[in-house]
Amino acid sequence: MKKWTIILSMVFIIQMLSIPAYGANDDENFAGNQLRILGILVGYEDGTLRLDNPILRSEIAALMVRTLGYENSIVIGENKNFQDVKKDYWAYQVIQNAYKLGIIKGYPEGTFKPKNNISFAETLAIMVNALEKNDNLEGQWPHNYIERAKQIGIIPKDSSTHPDKIVTRGEVAKILWQTIITKR
Repeated sequence: MKKWTIILSMVFIIQMLSIPAYGANDDENFAGNQLRILGILVGYEDGTLRLDNPILRSEIAALMVRTLGYENSIVIGENKNFQDVKKDYWAYQVIQNAYKLGIIKGYPEGTFKPKNNISFAETLAIMVNALEKNDNLEGQWPHNYIERAKQIGIIPKDSSTHPDKIVTRGEVAKILWQTIITKR
């Protein structure tokens, strides 16, 4: 019995250590509030932005379509039949609009994975695509998009964030805010 108590205690401690114990930083809070004022970042029913929560791929599609002014529009072009995005899914139209605008592509097997969290590299690719700065990319994915994001000022040139890092709503707010003020 004592052995099981120790094992369960260890599992609990390990799980607690794997949960981020930080909130959004000042830059993320500033960016989130600016985006809220502009009507781009929508909060939750309780009034919070939950900037320390991960952001879903469907949420960032909605965020980008809203940023570009196509939230209540249907963009002309051919729909993409993502196998995992049904027509009754809340973000179906924004995902279609994001695809038609060329800011998202989905995965090679024909999925979008709308309920998955989004990585740092995927976020940067969306920003680069939204700025239409994705021509003549050099190198392999994801480093080609990361380098382009550095070149155009979306992220600092000395950024060393791992491409697969799951980003929070606050981190996306900061990256999007920087993208907006970088747009040339």
